[in-house]
Amino acid sequence: MTTSGTGRTGRPYDHSRDGLMLASTLDLVAERGYERLTVDEVAARTGKAKTTLYRRWPTKEALVLAAIRDAGRPPEADALPDTGSLRADLLAVVDSPWLGGLDRRMAVFAGLASAIRSSERLAAVVRSEVTEPYVEVYRRLLHRAVDRGEVGTDRSASIPVLAEVIPAMSTHRLGAGGGSVGRAFFVSVVDDVVLAALRVPQ
Repeated sequence: MTTSGTGRTGRPYDHSRDGLMLASTLDLVAERGYERLTVDEVAARTGKAKTTLYRRWPTKEALVLAAIRDAGRPPEADALPDTGSLRADLLAVVDSPWLGGLDRRMAVFAGLASAIRSSERLAAVVRSEVTEPYVEVYRRLLHRAVDRGEVGTDRSASIPVLAEVIPAMSTHRLGAGGGSVGRAFFVSVVDDVVLAALRVPQ
């Protein structure tokens, strides 16, 4: 088949396995880190020719960017958890199954940490697809807690900053290599920083 006006021949690209290739890319980022990831490994893991991957994504950066975009936003951005308790709501976001759950999610972000510092394109996509949606989720949860009387209205002015605390502290620890970022870390940030600042009784 000839593409009209281009003179190019060949069958159309089959997108049916894009999802598998992009998910496998994030698996390898989690396992090996961005710097050690190779397109050859993604091809081997998915049974696709590396020329096929390069045809679709000409660079490793393009492949990883596509994988992040394909993962979508955190589902809580569209449907807030509502347990009746601010603490439980915040931890429900932490415990989200998004990106395979907390452990895989943190492994992916740890694998991207150094690349984000060196690639503005990667940093911009992570910011728009992950960080900013999370900040908005936390902001909405905090405002809802004020509306239902769990948090005093005198604390409302601190919400914009506190909404950034959980994403910012986890990003800092991942980027600084300051240790694991598991559930215990998030529980401590929720209890000892966010709820303490809001003066919510434990």
